[in-house]
Amino acid sequence: MRNRMLVSYLLVAVVSLTVAFLAATVFVQSTIVDHFRKIQIAECEPFQEFFEQYYSAHGSWDGISQLDIHNLMNDSIPEKDSHFGLSLVDVNGAILLTDNKAQYGTVVEKPSLAFGAPVVVNGETVAYLYSGSLTDRILPSLDTELIKQTRISFILATIIGLVVAFFMSTFMTRALLRPIGVTIEAAKRISKGELNLRVPLEPYRDMAELGEAVNDMAADLEKNQRVQKFMLMDIAHDLRTPLSVQKATIEAFEDKVYQFDEAGLALLKLQNNQLIHLVEDLRLLTLSDAGIFTIRKEKVELQIFVQDILNSFESVFAKKGIRAVFNPDQDDYRIGIDTHLMRRVFQNLFQNAYQHSPEGGEIQVRILKMTNRMEIIVADQGPGIPKDKLVTIFNRYYRVSPAGEEVPEGLGIGLTISRSIVEAHGGKLYARNLPINGAEFVIELPYSA
Repeated sequence: MRNRMLVSYLLVAVVSLTVAFLAATVFVQSTIVDHFRKIQIAECEPFQEFFEQYYSAHGSWDGISQLDIHNLMNDSIPEKDSHFGLSLVDVNGAILLTDNKAQYGTVVEKPSLAFGAPVVVNGETVAYLYSGSLTDRILPSLDTELIKQTRISFILATIIGLVVAFFMSTFMTRALLRPIGVTIEAAKRISKGELNLRVPLEPYRDMAELGEAVNDMAADLEKNQRVQKFMLMDIAHDLRTPLSVQKATIEAFEDKVYQFDEAGLALLKLQNNQLIHLVEDLRLLTLSDAGIFTIRKEKVELQIFVQDILNSFESVFAKKGIRAVFNPDQDDYRIGIDTHLMRRVFQNLFQNAYQHSPEGGEIQVRILKMTNRMEIIVADQGPGIPKDKLVTIFNRYYRVSPAGEEVPEGLGIGLTISRSIVEAHGGKLYARNLPINGAEFVIELPYSA
C-alpha cells in the first residue's frame, strides 16, 4: 500500500507538472510574441502607409531594394527617433530592405515573423516590418533562442518540482500510513483478545473517525465479552438450581425420605419445566441472532388467544393479589400469527408485568383495531421505566430489579426474544410510561402478519 500511494502521488505530480510546463510554455511564448509585436507595430507605424502604397502601386516588391532607406527614415520619423533602424521582410522570411547591409541574404526564421508588424494590402499580409530597436537582435533568431532558454528554464523548474514532489509524497505517504498501520496492528491485537486496547486518535478527521470506529468496536466487544461471562454464570446458576433440587428429590425418593406420590412428581415436573423454559429461551435467542425464525402462521381470534394465556396466569397473579383486566367485545379480531412464538411473547410480557406490579395491583390488557394494524397493550401499575431505559430494556441480558428486590430475576433475554418474534411477524414492540404510575408495552401487528 505504501508503494502504491507513493507511486500515485508521484504520478499526480508528474502529470500536474507536465501540464503546467506545457501550459506555461504556450502562455509565456504567446505573451512574449504579443509584447514584441505591439512594440513593432507602434514603432513601425510611420512606415506602414508608405510600404502599403508601394506594394499597391507595383503589385510586388520589385525594386524596393533600390530605395534609399536612410532618406525614407529621415522623411518618415521624428528626429528624436532617427537612430532607429528598419527592415522589411517578405512572408517567406527573405530580407527585402534594411539599413544594415550585412543582413542582406539572411533568412528570418519562421517563428520570428510573428514578432513583426504586418504590412496588409487588401486584407492580405504581404510583408513584415521590424524597427531598429529589435532588428539587430531578432534577425534571424532572437525568438528561437528566447523560447529555447524559456523551455530550459521550465524544464529545470519541472525537475525541481518533481524532486520536491518526491520528498513531499514520501513524507505524506508515511504520515498517512503511520496511523493506518497503527490501526491495523491494533485491530489484529484486538482480534486476538486484547479488547482493552485503544487506538490513539489522529488530528485528521477521517483518521480520527476510523480510530473512533475501532475503539468503539473494541469497547463493544469488551462489553459483550463481559456480559457473556456474567450471562454464562447466570445460566450455570439457573441450570444448577433446578438440577440440584431434582437430584435431591430423586435421592430422597431413593432413601424413602419422601414418598413417591403426586406431590413429589409435581415438584419434579415444576423443576423440569423451568429447565425446559430456560433452554427454549436460549434456543429462541440463538434463532433470533441468526435471523432464521421460522414463522408458521395460522388464523386465530386474538381475543380468545390472549384470554387463554391470561387464564394460565391466574395462579401466578394470585400470589400477589393482582387482578388482570381484559374486556373482550363482540368484534372479530382475527389475524394470522405463529401461535407458539406469539404465546411466548405474551407470557414474557405478562410475567414482566407481574414482577413489577405492587401487591394488589392491576394489569390491564387492551386490543385496538387501527387502520392498518392491531395494537395489543399490556399495562401495569409499577414504578415505570426511566426514560433513558425505554430502549435499553430490549437489549439482551439487560435486567431491571423489581421493586423491593436487589437481584433481578431471569437472564434478561425475555424482552429481546419477544421483540425479535414480533419483528419477524412484520410488527413492532416498544415500551412507554403511563402519565401517572406504571408502564405499558405495545405490540403492533399488521393485518398481513
